[in-house]
Amino acid sequence: MAANRARTWACVDIDHPLTYRSVVAAHLEMLCRTMAPADEGAARQIEMVCSLPGAWADEPVERLDRHHSFVANDGSPVEFSFAMTRSGAAARVLFEPLDITLGASSPPREESRFVERLSEALNVDVSKFRLVADIFQGPAVSGSFSMMCAAALTTGDIPLFKVYLNPAIGPSRPHQAVGAAMGRLGLGAQWDLLCEHLGADVFDGPHHEIALFALDLGNFPEARVKLYLRHAGCGPEEIERVAALAADHEPDLLPKILGCIDNSPVDGWAKAPMTCLSFLASNPEPASVTLYCPLDPNVGSDAEASVRVVDLLEMSGIAPELFGAVITAASGSDLAGGRRLSWVSYKRPADPVVTVYAGLDGTKR
Repeated sequence: MAANRARTWACVDIDHPLTYRSVVAAHLEMLCRTMAPADEGAARQIEMVCSLPGAWADEPVERLDRHHSFVANDGSPVEFSFAMTRSGAAARVLFEPLDITLGASSPPREESRFVERLSEALNVDVSKFRLVADIFQGPAVSGSFSMMCAAALTTGDIPLFKVYLNPAIGPSRPHQAVGAAMGRLGLGAQWDLLCEHLGADVFDGPHHEIALFALDLGNFPEARVKLYLRHAGCGPEEIERVAALAADHEPDLLPKILGCIDNSPVDGWAKAPMTCLSFLASNPEPASVTLYCPLDPNVGSDAEASVRVVDLLEMSGIAPELFGAVITAASGSDLAGGRRLSWVSYKRPADPVVTVYAGLDGTKR
């Protein structure tokens, strides 16, 4: 059970009793205020996002402390992120549906209900999820998960909704589950290409561990199927070997970013980096690759992490002032005492996107 878990960021004030529905609303509103002038469209999308989680989101947050969620380093079932480009920024939230009676991951039927609410309330096409949901069903122990959900605010009418599935909880081995899902989604040839490039047995070791399988929900050409690989105990050359498959791969860029975030040997990081390969039905190879670099616990504080993030932003041609405003709102003036910054990711070299992920708190010292 988590004790003394942080409830909000430094500059967010919420009336009690505190619930995760109010936490999500207040933090998304703060991010939007910080990143851009008041926007009625953003307010409507935040209302949509907050209407979708089930009854667990209305429980006092203390009641759910017994569950240590995979979502955030401090065990909270919510984490926020903000994606920055040369032309703007966007706010996002990731959360895990919880069982209010057990404080544990909801049974698959409850998680499916969240997806069905998207279909019923917002007319989001969830057919891809329905095609593969049974492959990823199984019990998840505390600290693991069966499904996570995300919403990214957009300039359109509704947010982009995503689901993240755990290939390790079903009856099949992770690579078998992913292979079956890719086949059902019409991406069998792309999966075969990946296995041929990396080697048939590569997923049995820690260097390219299958971590997550994700879907963009909706029927639009850019809707992605995503495979996340965790790279423990290997050097940048192995990460580069995965990235080389992607259509937007830029040689030697990812090793450079790894060094920018932490110049110690990658194979010795306390928490391993990940890559994400994104697949589209129209592309014979992965359309893009994203690099995820852990900040907490690999760096000592938000102050140290902020220096690394600013270096990456400047390397990418993205002005760092917005990031500075957001991290001050999250951690206040005591960046050296905070560990809220959990990850930073990089994608799309032609027009870079740098995304910073922040929990309500960080790994306990």
